[in-house]
Amino acid sequence: MIRSKNSSSFSLDWIKQIPSSIVIIDTDFKLISASPRWEANFQLNLDQVEGKHFVDLFPELAQELKTRLKYSLDGLRDIKFKYNANDCQYSSEDSIWHLNPWKDGYGNIIGVIIKIEPITKTQELELELNKTKLLLNNKASVAKIGSWELDALNNSLLWTPIVNKIHGLPIDFEPTLENAIEFYVDESQKLIQKVVEDAINLGKPWNVKAQLRQKNGNLIWVNTIGRPKFKDGTCTRIIGTIQQVDEDNKIEVKKTILEAELSEYPLFEKVPLGLAIIDFENGNFLNVNQQFIKLSGFEKEYFINKNFKEFIGKSFLNKETDLVTQLKEKESFEPVKFTFSNKSNHSLNLKVTGSLVKGLNNKKSILCTIENITTQTKLEKKLKNTISASREKNDQLLNFAHMVSHNLKTHATNFSLLLNFLNDEKGLSQRNKYMTMLFNASDNLSETIKGLREIVAVKSNLNNEKKLLPLNESVFIVEQNVAGLLKQNNGKIINEISDDIKVKALPAYLNSILTNCITNSIKYKSDDKAPIIILSTEENKNYTILCIEDNGLGIDLEKYGDQLFGLYKTFHRNKESRGIGLYITKNQMDAMNGKITVDSSPGHGTTFKFYFNKK
Repeated sequence: MIRSKNSSSFSLDWIKQIPSSIVIIDTDFKLISASPRWEANFQLNLDQVEGKHFVDLFPELAQELKTRLKYSLDGLRDIKFKYNANDCQYSSEDSIWHLNPWKDGYGNIIGVIIKIEPITKTQELELELNKTKLLLNNKASVAKIGSWELDALNNSLLWTPIVNKIHGLPIDFEPTLENAIEFYVDESQKLIQKVVEDAINLGKPWNVKAQLRQKNGNLIWVNTIGRPKFKDGTCTRIIGTIQQVDEDNKIEVKKTILEAELSEYPLFEKVPLGLAIIDFENGNFLNVNQQFIKLSGFEKEYFINKNFKEFIGKSFLNKETDLVTQLKEKESFEPVKFTFSNKSNHSLNLKVTGSLVKGLNNKKSILCTIENITTQTKLEKKLKNTISASREKNDQLLNFAHMVSHNLKTHATNFSLLLNFLNDEKGLSQRNKYMTMLFNASDNLSETIKGLREIVAVKSNLNNEKKLLPLNESVFIVEQNVAGLLKQNNGKIINEISDDIKVKALPAYLNSILTNCITNSIKYKSDDKAPIIILSTEENKNYTILCIEDNGLGIDLEKYGDQLFGLYKTFHRNKESRGIGLYITKNQMDAMNGKITVDSSPGHGTTFKFYFNKK
């Protein structure tokens, strides 16, 4: 006999007569009564366990069982609870416990009736599935992740209410695979179709971001994950999740793949260098640290899941095979340099080193360090240019010193010998002859010194600023200066230069170049022809080109081409030849960032082209 809280009492003798396995406990979880079948199932004697705390009989199930008993006392009906025989001591058979509230005649809950039934395999699977779904739903509701399951055999789709919320759909919306895909837009729709097909046909899971249109027309980004399940070689279902990402396309979940990777590399965000983790199998960026983000100017999402080849030049791609080989053989590769355009479209010089590492699930990745060496590269280039210029100037200075020493020494020796001869000679006629030789030697020395001074003058004017000069004004001045020489040789200048042509040059250099070239055309005229000199111009993108063509002796370029602009190099037997004019002209054009070319052959005249740089 038992008494309820309303002082109603009643008999529990009926329980002795039912064939089912039943046990009754009160609100304090004390065992009140049990059927003979229950005693047999659990090999317990009611006389020994009556009045004992029911949960204490099953300490292995204590926490979970107590929770369900409380739910039942709160009025919830048919709470299922799986009894696992391997975990307990009283029964050797697995079973399902059905918990229901036990009420008195007034509807008051006065305990819990537990009915025990043998478990079938189907029931066990359903329980596990429900348990899994409950767990997923609990987690999903916290992380705002919707879950779904596609029956690939029957082409039916089920999803949780959170998926409805993500799509902006009413709770009674019935999804199908077709209408689920139609929510995605543009390239995202093609992407989802492909990953589903690959999952069913190839067994490939996916983890992609895509854009879908909600029922109200808003476009949002979601991160969707799918995992195919196979049975006997056939994809039977696909389970997955979907989660909305924020406006900046950032994933909201706390436990992301990136964070999982970060847990593998705790110093990833703390080192002062740019770091990137690249998937060894497909070359996609898995993660980049803040130092690299700061360096590039882009957001992290700009790189994630994109292939590294999208960010480097084609010339670097030729080295890819070598880097892979190094990684396989040495698990690292030697530093490589390449250029990269940051968000501000500035070209950066980067140096990258990489090591092969194993992350989660022994997954191979490449941990790359990225160093900005732009400033260092510019300094190196500037230093190389300075060294090159210094070496060139040093060579020129050395040549000039050698030239001065050699030439002056020759004149000094000549003077010394002639003076000794003069001193020893007694005859007047011979002494006069030596005096004449001394005067000639003096004139030659003056010419040598004059030539050296002209060379020094070219070097001294290197830093003068160029001016835009009307070319015909300089031609006119030079024509006046060589008028006597032209008349003496019956020469003629044909000027085809337009009056509006200007060249950017140093005035003194331009006059010197014209003078040297025109006087050379007169000096080296053919014996049987009066000199004719034709002046004309051409234009291209970078240069104004002055052409000076003559009908003179011409030069054998095959024989003298490499000596044409050398100092003291002469190619004709002319007593006025000094071998300085072309040397100085070449240096003057070089000093103005211009250039000079020659087209000539013996007996067919010469054409010089002077390229005046427009900058």
